[in-house]
Amino acid sequence: MDGPAGYKSSAAAPPFFVHFLSDSSGDDHVVHREAPSSALVRILFAIRRLLGLGTLALIVLLLGSKAFVLFDHPKQATLPTLLSEGREYILKKASPLLGHYIPTNIAGSDRSDFILIALAILITILSGSLAQRVQTAENRRALRKAAMAWRKRQGVQPGSKLDTDLEATLRMAESSKSVNRQELLRVFAETKKKLDTFGKEVAFLAVDVVESAKMKAGEDHATVQYDFEEYRKLVERIFRARGVLKTAWTPDGVMACFAHVEDACQAGKDVIKSLRVFNRDVKVSKMDFAVRCGVNAGLVYFDDATPLETISDRVIDVAGHMQKHADPNTVLVARKIIEPLRQLEEFTHTSRVIDGYEASVWKETA
Repeated sequence: MDGPAGYKSSAAAPPFFVHFLSDSSGDDHVVHREAPSSALVRILFAIRRLLGLGTLALIVLLLGSKAFVLFDHPKQATLPTLLSEGREYILKKASPLLGHYIPTNIAGSDRSDFILIALAILITILSGSLAQRVQTAENRRALRKAAMAWRKRQGVQPGSKLDTDLEATLRMAESSKSVNRQELLRVFAETKKKLDTFGKEVAFLAVDVVESAKMKAGEDHATVQYDFEEYRKLVERIFRARGVLKTAWTPDGVMACFAHVEDACQAGKDVIKSLRVFNRDVKVSKMDFAVRCGVNAGLVYFDDATPLETISDRVIDVAGHMQKHADPNTVLVARKIIEPLRQLEEFTHTSRVIDGYEASVWKETA
């Protein structure tokens, strides 16, 4: 049986991306680096800068000549003359079009120059706002993408309390007026603290009935149902005695979670040892029950309310694969997790390597 499956920023805050690195201990680290803006964002900010320069030039041309009215004979100088000619040219071209849409006379005077400047400033501000909105939208998408990748890598289960907390923190960050790298850092820092409280070193035992389909062939349905119900009761009693934390059953197999490797291994041994009496005194069908057991252990992130069948983690997968490769009535286990156990001598080292782990086996002696 396989394993069951805000912070304010400047107007042009740069986007970001996140990727993950693992050190030799297998711990994950979030690495933040600046990412280049998209082509659309670069174009929008470039337009805003050009509009800003254009607005500044317009202010100089339309109002600059007025600064020389206090000077004697200003038109005899080149600069005032150029500014005056520029002003006249702009107003000659723009005033008719401007006057067609909005009134330009204020208190009896034509104020096309001030209206043009105000419109230019407004357009510059709006273009900057649009550029920032697009940038913020991109940052929000990057924030969510990075958070979802981190959630998947850390094994945070959808629907778990930790997943709900992460989503709530993420939505708070996304709802802020600006989303920048500091928001991302805050989301990961807060979630990492919560994640650490959910990380548990646990052991998983996978147990599956050997040739269960063959056992059922030719047998009365009531007999089959009785035998497998009694088998399940037997396994559950053994698991409870060994302090099982969670179980997930399939029709003929089970994945069980224990607090300690020793408990998981001993539970597997107890099931196998108990089958001798079970086959002799309890089961009714012709074929005897035999099981394969696989054990693995490691750090898994989950909360107590998370059903085992909803947890997807490589630690669980390896336990399931150990079970698949085990011989009937044996417990196959990743050797590295049993080396600290007192009963290490009960296991025999094998040449088999499963999912990168050297395997050791326990079998009942006659």
